[in-house]
Amino acid sequence: MTAISLRDVMRGFPQGVVVVTAEGDEGPRGVTVSSFTSVSLTPPRILVCIMKESRAHSAIAKGPFVVNVLSETQCTVSDHFASPKLSSEEQFAEYTSAKLDGCLGYLHCRVVGETEQGDHTVFFGEVERAEMGDEGKPLVFWAREYWALGEAVHKR
Repeated sequence: MTAISLRDVMRGFPQGVVVVTAEGDEGPRGVTVSSFTSVSLTPPRILVCIMKESRAHSAIAKGPFVVNVLSETQCTVSDHFASPKLSSEEQFAEYTSAKLDGCLGYLHCRVVGETEQGDHTVFFGEVERAEMGDEGKPLVFWAREYWALGEAVHKR
């Protein structure tokens, strides 16, 4: 098993795109994440996987943090927060808070656990507040490209 074969298989699995933001000692930080999921409804818990070398890592570890669920119109937002070289000032030059405008939803969380897993830390967050944002469809990442959802293939 190699990292390349794992990466190739995971590229075939479409994932929603979020930006996780937090206030750090050196100012606000954010990072684009596709390794995000709900863990429990009671209590309300989610998890996000953050690369240890990410500039946002320490801010998220300190918490609290916000999960911003991106819409299909926010590819540039995703790319912006995916850039590892931007300073805090550069990341938030166009944003006034950890809650990014135009997202489909927001999860305001506090860290309740973490575990080191290879080159990432898995942060478990208790959702203290969940709020819906703008109407729209989610941004999806698949096969190294951004996608919008198509039509349902099976209606329930």
